[in-house]
Amino acid sequence: MSWISKILPTIGHLLGGPLGGAAVEAVAKVLKVDQPTTEKIQKALASGNLTAEQIAALQAADMQLKTRMAELGIDAEKLAAADRDSARQMQIKTGSQVPAVLGLTITIGFFGILVSLMTGTLKLWDNAGLQMLLGSLGTSWGMVVSYYFGASHIPQPGEKK
Repeated sequence: MSWISKILPTIGHLLGGPLGGAAVEAVAKVLKVDQPTTEKIQKALASGNLTAEQIAALQAADMQLKTRMAELGIDAEKLAAADRDSARQMQIKTGSQVPAVLGLTITIGFFGILVSLMTGTLKLWDNAGLQMLLGSLGTSWGMVVSYYFGASHIPQPGEKK
């Protein structure tokens, strides 16, 4: 879903983060999603069934959301960085092995399925459940990498560095 962050930078950045509800609400209004959740919105955006009019409306909603956040003095990147930092600080204080075990499980699952698909051990390309699992594991693996190695943020045009 990397295209989402390219054409909808504010919505793409907020989805799954501490201000994800605002992005979900903005997309739900445009796509008319009943009882919207982050998962429903991500699935709707990833479906590839968006019309040019819907994409234009989503881009307008993205700009409105960015403007509204600026009016309220909300810096989404600072909030996201604070969210990551609090998770790291908790890890330092507790010394819990759960993040490491979870990260290892996600990594093994993600690459295990990828290798199985590439070698032909799994021949389930048409299985929607497997595709959804692989997408979720891919997203989760990105989060694991961000947690352990830091997340990078590429400033958008016009954004202060």
